[in-house]
Amino acid sequence: MVKDLSKEAKENNFVYSPSSIQLAMSLVANGSDGSTLSELLTFLEAKDLNHLNSVAEELVNTFTGSNEGQQILSFVGGVWIDESLHLNPTFKTIVESIYKGQAKAVNFQNKAAEVIDEVNLWAEDTTNGLIKSVLPQGSLNEITRLVLANALYFKGNWTEEFPIRKTVHRTFYLLNGKSVQVPFMSNSKNQYIETFEDFKVLRLPYKRNCDEKAAVSMYIILPDKHDGLRSLLEKVGDDPLFLEKHLSPGTEAVKMRSFWVPKFKITHEFEASNILQDMGLKLPFSGSAEFDKMLQNSHHTIHLKVSTVHHTSRIEVNERGTEATASTGASLIRCIGMLQRPPQVDFVADHPFMFILRDDISGIILFMGNVVNPLLE
Repeated sequence: MVKDLSKEAKENNFVYSPSSIQLAMSLVANGSDGSTLSELLTFLEAKDLNHLNSVAEELVNTFTGSNEGQQILSFVGGVWIDESLHLNPTFKTIVESIYKGQAKAVNFQNKAAEVIDEVNLWAEDTTNGLIKSVLPQGSLNEITRLVLANALYFKGNWTEEFPIRKTVHRTFYLLNGKSVQVPFMSNSKNQYIETFEDFKVLRLPYKRNCDEKAAVSMYIILPDKHDGLRSLLEKVGDDPLFLEKHLSPGTEAVKMRSFWVPKFKITHEFEASNILQDMGLKLPFSGSAEFDKMLQNSHHTIHLKVSTVHHTSRIEVNERGTEATASTGASLIRCIGMLQRPPQVDFVADHPFMFILRDDISGIILFMGNVVNPLLE
């Protein structure tokens, strides 16, 4: 999906949450049947619903109960159904027990605009005010019958923060050959760097207590060439194991010769249904979609389909750390420092790069995106 999104974003920054979209589609799968269910399971790489829900439960458990440690990580989900209908009790139980979500009856037929406001207020409350719009105005109407939404929030401080006094303006080279002056951060600490053919990978870990369930790091994948981002994204898109092979939390910290990373802030929202269909997920969006397991038996004459999948993500990276949110509508690490000091290296992120926020314990990717111009939000 990252390659498809990059094409859509073109010359702009973007960020999205694969986990948020995966959980939304997993919940949709639990309400589906027949060929629709089969297509969703194939798309989500799950053997069956039990396997799918086991993965989803691991995701949700990673995202919950982490609000009192060094890292704040939270997830909430919800289902809004028109008050003229009733959810299948089994589906409602799955929403509440596995996905830790709420199910609420609302009046789409007469108060669609108010429902949009209600869902957006819910997202704003659950993401500490960072995401104010899960559903755009006008996205629901009197024929809407069901809305599924979720929100993911992360906030963490770097293990080694960047002193504000060291932040200076430097040149950042754009894809069009021009350049801009942007604030760059630096510190004098050893950094976790790996060098590959055509690119380098920097890991910036966030502070954590040893008893916390998640150990989140930001990875910056920096192409060697100033215009190498597109080629990098193609590699990521073409090789399903690319990130697994190149994101290593066990690398040694090395002494830096030159180390600069730009501050950036990105908000990106998009309607994901066309991209999902281009990736092969077609039946849930069609008139032949089978969602019989969502509603009670008395509603089997009502045919539902997914009309939109609206996704919003926001991330801010500064000297202290990172704050990131996402919403979608429809190896162990020891807590000790590295002692060895390998040869010095450079890492200067002064041209477009890719970034990833990952839990290094489970391997779950929380957020990913790219920066083409740190001045653009």
